[in-house]
Amino acid sequence: MMMQWKIVCLRILGLDTNFLLKKEHGADPLLVRPQEQFYSLLFYVISLALAKVSIIFLYMRVMTHGVQRIAVYVLLGVIVVCNVWAVISQLIQCIPIEANWNPNVQGTCFGLVLGKSSSILHIVTDFFIFVLPIPTLLTLKIHKKQKIGLLAVFSLGFL
Repeated sequence: MMMQWKIVCLRILGLDTNFLLKKEHGADPLLVRPQEQFYSLLFYVISLALAKVSIIFLYMRVMTHGVQRIAVYVLLGVIVVCNVWAVISQLIQCIPIEANWNPNVQGTCFGLVLGKSSSILHIVTDFFIFVLPIPTLLTLKIHKKQKIGLLAVFSLGFL
């Protein structure tokens, strides 16, 4: 178990784990890759959720009243629910969890259905995060060139 956490920590830092596997256990690195991938995807989903929530908190500071303020709270709720679903779906993709990376373990796997549903939810919430500030930007009392520049900057964020 300690070896698994060393691998996860090294992967989070973006470091290669092959030297650790060969040095300590003489293990074949290809046997550990699916397990690393499972944990990497789990941390990816969590970091993506936190990034989206931080953007929504920024919107809360900018959009202080009116319908857009309510829309920010609704979008925050949707994002939290969708990302909790994404984490849960990552954890229950195969039961037991070890069946994700070990073909010798008997278990039930749901295949790509859960991953695709999480991806669709992420794309939809990304779109709404992009669209939400546009009415506020359009109502700013600045020159037309500056508005176009601001919209261009926000559009780059959608890429």
